[in-house]
Amino acid sequence: MPDPAPERLSSLEIPGPAGPLEALLRVPAAPRGAALVAHPHPMHGGTMHTKVVHRAARLLAQRFSLETLRINFRGVGASAGVYDGGVGETEDVVAAAGWLRARRREGTFVLSGFSFGSLCALRAAARVSPEILFLIGVPVDRWDAAGDVSPASHVVWIQGGSDEFSAQERAGEIAAARGWTFLVVPGADHFFTGRLEEFESAAGDALAQLIQT
Repeated sequence: MPDPAPERLSSLEIPGPAGPLEALLRVPAAPRGAALVAHPHPMHGGTMHTKVVHRAARLLAQRFSLETLRINFRGVGASAGVYDGGVGETEDVVAAAGWLRARRREGTFVLSGFSFGSLCALRAAARVSPEILFLIGVPVDRWDAAGDVSPASHVVWIQGGSDEFSAQERAGEIAAARGWTFLVVPGADHFFTGRLEEFESAAGDALAQLIQT
């Protein structure tokens, strides 16, 4: 379906640990909180414009009225710096979350990431302490118990049933051991190709249990 015009979509730069980070900020008419969405692996073409990242940000802004920020990691697009193997990118997430929370202090804060971005979000979660951690397509073939998530954070993890980087059984075991909400879009690949509507619907319904609208 066509993307309706948002109330306000702004291109901007925000301060980052390696220099300015290119960003997009989507602001609903009456924000009730904020969300940050991190993109997939920059060495494989991931940017803040990746379809899953765009759709997640749109969902969080339009359905839940969250002021939603996307950033390009260091070295991507107009962002300063160079790729840092996930370490520096995690610092980018922490810095962007701090900037957004200083701007929007009231309401629910959601920290989200897709693929490589989900690992960065996991590593940043202990310092960001979001009310909700929204993980998309976590590549469990690179799982390293990426971070300690505060018990105060609710975790929603969604992936494709045919995700080539995340065996469903192993992903389900990790989520169950931690008491996280785990969702699967049957038959979907890592990028939810042809199933983005199903991704939005399933994720939105799960998040609706946690976000007051």
